[in-house]
Amino acid sequence: MLYPISNKYRDLYNLNGIWRYRFVPDDYVPIEEAKNTEPMAVPSSFNEIVTDGAKKCYSGKVLFERYFSIPLRKDRIYRLRIGATSHKCEIYLNGKKLGEGINGFYPIDLPLYDLKEINRLTVVIDNRLTQHTLPNGRIIDGKQHIRHDFYNYTGIHRDVLVYSLSEKHIEDVVIKTVVDGDYRKVKVEISGEYDSLRLKVIDEKGKEVVDTDESCFSIDEPILWEVGNPYLYTLVVETDSDEYREEFGIRKIEVKDGKFLVNDKPVYFKGFGMHEDFYVIGRANNPAVTLRNFECMKWINANSFRTSHYPYSEQTLELADRYGFLVIDEVPAVGMVNWEKCFGEGGADEQTLALHKSLIKELYERDKNHPSVVMISVSNEPMTTEKESKAYFKEIFDYTHRYWDRPITFVEAWSADNSYVAEFSDVLCVNRYLGWYSDHGDLSVIEGQLTKDLTDFHDKYGKPIILTEFGADTVEGAHSLPAETFSEDFQALYIEENCNALDKLDFCIGEHVWNFADFKTNQGLNRVCGNRKGVFTKDRQPKMVAYYLKKRWSKKI
Repeated sequence: MLYPISNKYRDLYNLNGIWRYRFVPDDYVPIEEAKNTEPMAVPSSFNEIVTDGAKKCYSGKVLFERYFSIPLRKDRIYRLRIGATSHKCEIYLNGKKLGEGINGFYPIDLPLYDLKEINRLTVVIDNRLTQHTLPNGRIIDGKQHIRHDFYNYTGIHRDVLVYSLSEKHIEDVVIKTVVDGDYRKVKVEISGEYDSLRLKVIDEKGKEVVDTDESCFSIDEPILWEVGNPYLYTLVVETDSDEYREEFGIRKIEVKDGKFLVNDKPVYFKGFGMHEDFYVIGRANNPAVTLRNFECMKWINANSFRTSHYPYSEQTLELADRYGFLVIDEVPAVGMVNWEKCFGEGGADEQTLALHKSLIKELYERDKNHPSVVMISVSNEPMTTEKESKAYFKEIFDYTHRYWDRPITFVEAWSADNSYVAEFSDVLCVNRYLGWYSDHGDLSVIEGQLTKDLTDFHDKYGKPIILTEFGADTVEGAHSLPAETFSEDFQALYIEENCNALDKLDFCIGEHVWNFADFKTNQGLNRVCGNRKGVFTKDRQPKMVAYYLKKRWSKKI
């Protein structure tokens, strides 16, 4: 799945801007232009723009519509690409259905037929989550119930693009480096239709270091993509009627002897779980916000993050490649429970399994060439204590290994004694909120309980461990002496207690604080204007604990 680009063979048109929107009934079909609409920004989450409370919390179908006109050329193939809509959607051109999407965090790419001088594009989004969506949810008495602690934003969240291709064009490019353990060797797989093919590689100085028609070639004295010190080459694929450029990095990933190795050197994961969430735009992709995130992570000396709990925008991964960050790329399988009712009402069934597999495959097709993506997470906090989860996740892990040549994990919230899934992970990722959701406010329990929990996992499974979530809700500017919960003082001590325990466990290979920045959730008694566990505020300013982590991570290699 190639990201659309513009060059002498390919045209690219951006349809972002002010669209029109309205709520519509379930049986609505946009044969004619929608009436009684209001303006809405694309990309954006409409929940963050409207001022009416009922509209903000609306569950159901939402129509987005606009007209567009582009130059039409003969003998061209035209396609539409929508980066993400939350969640299910149907897409229409001039009243005729083009296709649909089933998940809110992946691109939808469809052919455009019968384009006119002026065209009406309609996207009908359904934001309701059920047992057959990922994330999971339930509709009870007409009301949406979700099983995850982040807001169910609705909208067209990433770029809307129209692009054109030659009739004979490059369809996909797969780049594999360090072939057969040789750092010099690169293998390229090209799919598409063409009469002639040429491959070139350009280094960061603009020098051409490879010019060949062979799919497997060598780069003399290659400069490696390293954590915090990335180096990117550009592959140029040329045919008689098309051209595509794709950046790549040369690096080797391996889990060996209890260590996570990048280019045969052990690394320690330092960073965060995150969310795509910002004021006014909600979950929409915004280049300035994305870049600010990386600058904040660079300032605090982080080197990694997990895309909790869904794939982030392609722009985020491109910046991770350029900044030299390690990424745990996570599919949106969050809130998965009830395997005791497996293949029955209310639980995971064959339809859920099929969707889960398709999202793993789509993640590979989208993100396979990013050197920053070093591990795949197939789920966050599933109910692994139910014995039926074992067969389900064995199939998921086996399927994932068919596509990805990188370590596979999931994120565990339960204990070593009652997990039916932990055995399948190459690296164990564990979430713990000791002293917060249990023994609330008691810092003295953290080190002992965390040490026991993680040691139990290691003793049973013998695999390296990353503590992928730990944190305490914190209202910026709140202080107390002695430290009390929700104060910045307590958050700093809380994080430090967890880190003290990790420093004594040599099988732990990383720490991801929950969360990078404050984010929106549903209203609740345990949420003060959202989840406030951010090390940074929602507007990306550091809380007191950030200075502790900045100092710690400057020394932690």
